[in-house]
Amino acid sequence: MARLPALQIQRSPRKSIRWTIELMLNLAVHRINTRYKETLLGFGWIFLQPVALTGIFHYIRKVSDIPTGNVPYALFAAVGMVAWSFTSLYASQSVIAVSGVTNILKRVYIPKIIFPVSVLISAVVDLCVMTLLLVGLFIYYHYPISWTAIWLPAILFVHILFLIGLGCLISLTNVFLKDVGQAIPQLLWLWFFACPVFYPQSMVPEDFNLLSRWNPMAGFIESYRSVLLLGQAPPLYLMGPAILVSVIMFIAGVSLFGKLEGDLVDLL
Repeated sequence: MARLPALQIQRSPRKSIRWTIELMLNLAVHRINTRYKETLLGFGWIFLQPVALTGIFHYIRKVSDIPTGNVPYALFAAVGMVAWSFTSLYASQSVIAVSGVTNILKRVYIPKIIFPVSVLISAVVDLCVMTLLLVGLFIYYHYPISWTAIWLPAILFVHILFLIGLGCLISLTNVFLKDVGQAIPQLLWLWFFACPVFYPQSMVPEDFNLLSRWNPMAGFIESYRSVLLLGQAPPLYLMGPAILVSVIMFIAGVSLFGKLEGDLVDLL
C-alpha cells in the first residue's frame, strides 16, 4: 500500500502531553488532506459506500423478508452501515498507520502509539460526516429520536476502545507481515457479512447464534439501533460480550504494541 507523503514537523519533540496531542491532531489532519486532496467529490467519498450499500440492501429487502418492525428499512440499514463503515475505514487505514510514516519515525523519537490513535481521530471525522446521512434520513422519515440516545456516548466509547486495540494489532502486524495489507480488505468483507448490518440479529440461525453474539460488531450495531430507533437500552446479551471483547482487545493491542514498538524502526 502507498505510503503517506512526508509530513513536515515544525517543532522538536518534547516530553509533554500538549506536544503529543498537537502531533496526533496534525497527523490526523494530514491523513484527511492526503485522502481527499485533489479529488472531485472530496468528503463525498465518505458517503459513497454507506449510501450505495443502503440502496442495494433496500432493493434486497423488496425481494426478501427482512423484519424491521415499524422502523423504515433504509434507516435500519443506514444505522448498521454507518457503524460498520466507521470500523471498516479505521481498520483499513490502520494498515499503514506505522509503515506509512517511516520518514517521521527515523527522524525523531516519539511514542509510536500516537500513530494508530491519529488514524482513529481521522476516522472519527469521517464518522461525523457519515452521521449527516443518518440525520437526513431521520428528517426524511420524520422519525423521532428517543431519550435512550443518551446511551450513545457509552456505546461509542466501548466501540472506540475496541478499535484502538484492533488498530494497534493491524498496524503492528503489517510491519512484520507485509501480506496484511492485502489480506485486510478481504477479511473485512468476510466480517461484514457476519455482522447484522442489513439484517437484524434475530435472523441469525440458531447454530451460529452463540458465535454471532461474541462478534463485537453485532453488539455495537444492535445497540446503536436499540437506542436510536427502538427507544430501548442496549441489549445486554450482545453488549456484554462486546464490552468484554473490547477490553481484551484494547489491553492486548496496546500492550503488544508497547512491547514491540522499539523494534519497529529497524524493521521499516
